[in-house]
Amino acid sequence: MTAANTSTMRSVHRAFEVLQVLELAQQPLRLTDLAQRAGLHVATTQRLVNVLTEHGYASRHAGGYTAGPAALSTAHAFATTSPLRLVARPVLEQIATTSGLTASLYVRVQDNRVLIDRVEGGQRPQYSLPIGERLPLYPGAAGKVFLSGGDTDLEAVAKELDPVTLADGTALDAAAIHADLKQVTEHGFAISVDERQFGTTAVATLITDGAGRALGSLGLSGSTSSMRDVHTTALPADVRRAAHTIGARVPAT
Repeated sequence: MTAANTSTMRSVHRAFEVLQVLELAQQPLRLTDLAQRAGLHVATTQRLVNVLTEHGYASRHAGGYTAGPAALSTAHAFATTSPLRLVARPVLEQIATTSGLTASLYVRVQDNRVLIDRVEGGQRPQYSLPIGERLPLYPGAAGKVFLSGGDTDLEAVAKELDPVTLADGTALDAAAIHADLKQVTEHGFAISVDERQFGTTAVATLITDGAGRALGSLGLSGSTSSMRDVHTTALPADVRRAAHTIGARVPAT
């Protein structure tokens, strides 16, 4: 690869890093704050955000920069064409109706999980996560299964995450995180109780294709008060069965 190509690729990566900062921000960011979060020089950030703005992926406001409307078009295109989402939708509807809980479908994007579809059962959640929300892989059942799949070095992952504070105030060190992820690997599913959102319990498992490659994760969630002793219920088996159905129906690549 030539020096010019290398420079171009570096600029593309940096532009996506800036866009990711805007996607995760909960409010408009001033240029200096955007540069700091992206780990880039202010002048470099200015050039990149100008390009993103020109193409509609960033917007400039009085208070700073936000993600732009073109991101909505990209999200819509994904939602209407994604084989995983199209195949999973009827399965989500069925398991949500049967369990009365909220069924959610996530995909992994780098070190995050993104909610791409959700069906609410009879029990309305205390908090309804919006489609497109980007969350860390840990904590939370639907994210933990991504970290526990395949040949992942769980000790290294745990050390990188350390420390983690849960929604209920519990602080987890590397040893506790490692033990949790090891249990997820052994059981083939994850359970979270008041981890990311206080008052919410969830059970989730990984969706894989015929070759064992991770396609996404499927989770069921509801109020903690109504989901007691999830391990002893049929929910883990139900979620695994539904995930297997989805994985088997997704066209091979």
